[in-house]
Amino acid sequence: MNVVRGRKAEVRIRPCGRAGVGAMVLCATMLFPRAGARGETGSAAAPTQAAPGAPADRESDEAPTTESDACIDQNVKADLFAKRKRRDVRERLFQQTNRHELTVQGGYYASDLFDGTGVVGAAYAYHMTEDFAVESSAAWTRIASSGGPELERAFSLLGNKNRRSLLFDADLVWDPAHGKLRLGGSIQHFDLYVAAGAGVVDSVLSSDIAANAALGLKFFLGRAMALRIDLRDHVYRQQLLARKEWVNDVTAMIGLAVFLPVSE
Repeated sequence: MNVVRGRKAEVRIRPCGRAGVGAMVLCATMLFPRAGARGETGSAAAPTQAAPGAPADRESDEAPTTESDACIDQNVKADLFAKRKRRDVRERLFQQTNRHELTVQGGYYASDLFDGTGVVGAAYAYHMTEDFAVESSAAWTRIASSGGPELERAFSLLGNKNRRSLLFDADLVWDPAHGKLRLGGSIQHFDLYVAAGAGVVDSVLSSDIAANAALGLKFFLGRAMALRIDLRDHVYRQQLLARKEWVNDVTAMIGLAVFLPVSE
């Protein structure tokens, strides 16, 4: 048996008896698997071109499934999406621009030279923008002294005089931060604000102009109310006998604010 190699494998068979038949079968077994492998390689190397106008394969339109998608448990995936939904940014709940704010508040008045006592007050604010507002406020308190009656009679500071003290302020308010926090299952929106201005402290010991500065928080309740916490310092002069002393009186108040109009 002779094998001639060219473009195509050709087999020339010559009768060679029984021994020749066995050799021929062995050669055919060795030859044809190699030819089949060549045909498969050639067919894999040549790209299959679709006929023009033929519909595209349906599987090519579908997004391939990655190994990561197949390996993620569906319950874990749902939990991850739920956590991601909690973290996304939400629209601001409370709008303040062009609204009027009325506040009733009360708290503690810490006097620099006298004893601490209670204080009540009210405030009105107009919000020009979400960040800036103008505010006027008034508060009432009393001057208290735990010094003995003998001291008061000797120095005649208070005596039987009216001990009420009135505080009037006019301030510019700035909200540098708008935030939110989670309390239980709900989102609570709040503002951090600072205020500064001037006013008058009217009492038996003072009627001078007083400077004031404040730091506070507003926790919004719905769309028309807010819980307000205010810490304020008043700097002014008090008349003590023949001399005047600079003092720092601090008020700490909590109040309820209503925004008008009620609907934004």
